[in-house]
Formats: sequence, C-alpha cells, structure tokens
Amino acid sequence: MITWALRKDSWDVMTDEVGNIATLSGNDRLAQDVASSVRVFTGELPFDVERGVDYNKPDTNRDILNDQITEQARLVEGVLNSIVIFEELKDRTLKPVVYVTNEENEEILVGG
Repeated sequence: MITWALRKDSWDVMTDEVGNIATLSGNDRLAQDVASSVRVFTGELPFDVERGVDYNKPDTNRDILNDQITEQARLVEGVLNSIVIFEELKDRTLKPVVYVTNEENEEILVGG
C-alpha cells in the first residue's frame, strides 16, 4: 500500500526529484496515515461525519481524547495497536505522541 507524501510543515503534497507526486510506503506510510487520521476533528470528514476526535476541550477531556485518538489510529490499515502519550498541554494546545504497532510487530513513533 502507498500514500501521497505530505510536507511535515504544511501538509501539502510533495513532489519527487523529477516532479511527480511523491509517495510513501511501509512504516513511513503508516506513520503519516496515522498522523492524518488522528488530526481529523469529529464531523470534519464529509463521507463519515461520525469519525474523528473531539478536540474542543483538551484540558478537561484527556482520557476521552486518548480513547478517540487511539481508535482513529487503529482505523488505519496495517495498525494492530496504538498507545497515546500526551507530551504537553500549553495554552490549550495538546501535543500527543502516538506509538503504533504494525502487522510485523514493529513499534513506530508518530509525532514527537
């Protein structure tokens, strides 16, 4: 499975050295797809408004957010398990780090 490569700073599509749309596969694809999945706000996905994370109150709903982020990560094809650790909550900005386990039982860091 492959996915389009996105720039880490802007989340825009990247091009390769010859100008084609760059792609990712393997663990790089898995990490990017998980990062994309956990960034979706509830109701934001047009074809599945039930999917997403409720980021509206990060300082009061940390356990709920943990469960929702874990669930969204596990929806990505190739993810067997996920663990969420909240690294920082500052000025109402929550910075979770997600660790996922792939089908080969390798642990992959997403974010951080």
